[in-house]
Amino acid sequence: MYFLIPALRGTVDPPEKFYWIDTQIPFIDWMIIPYYSYYFILLTLGHSTQDKNKIKMINILLMSLCFFSYLVYLIWPVHNKIIHSHITENPFQIFYDIVIMNYMDINAFPSLHVAISSLISLLIGKEKRNLRWVFWSWSLLIAISTFLAKQHYFYDTVFGIVLAVIFFRIYSAIFKS
Repeated sequence: MYFLIPALRGTVDPPEKFYWIDTQIPFIDWMIIPYYSYYFILLTLGHSTQDKNKIKMINILLMSLCFFSYLVYLIWPVHNKIIHSHITENPFQIFYDIVIMNYMDINAFPSLHVAISSLISLLIGKEKRNLRWVFWSWSLLIAISTFLAKQHYFYDTVFGIVLAVIFFRIYSAIFKS
């Protein structure tokens, strides 16, 4: 779906007000490492709870979060050529080459890296209080890495966090404890 949307719909320029702050934020090459750690945080979700009702709800929330993000992306498929132009040759270039496809300068608004990792961290923090700060710190590092590694606009990150908090509040309202 992610790759299909820009192929079918094309991409649009972001408004200057949207990306102005990104021109003020430095590119930090090593932040691509925390960006990649997102794929590992996904593996931790299975340790959050054994309660089948909670597991079902977590799956529904994650799928809904993705659906909502893809819907926004379908309506507003912003390209990220502007932030990618700030990436310079660096020792971590191989990691950038893997995620940046020159034929598709895209990344979704809001950031799914941020929304999903933040939601997972909030969920694990609620279910496993002893791990709360580890996961909150990890997801914060992922969030910061998205704009410092110039993979997303700053506002992609902000709205990814907002989306995670909204979906977490739904979970918390259902499973009060």
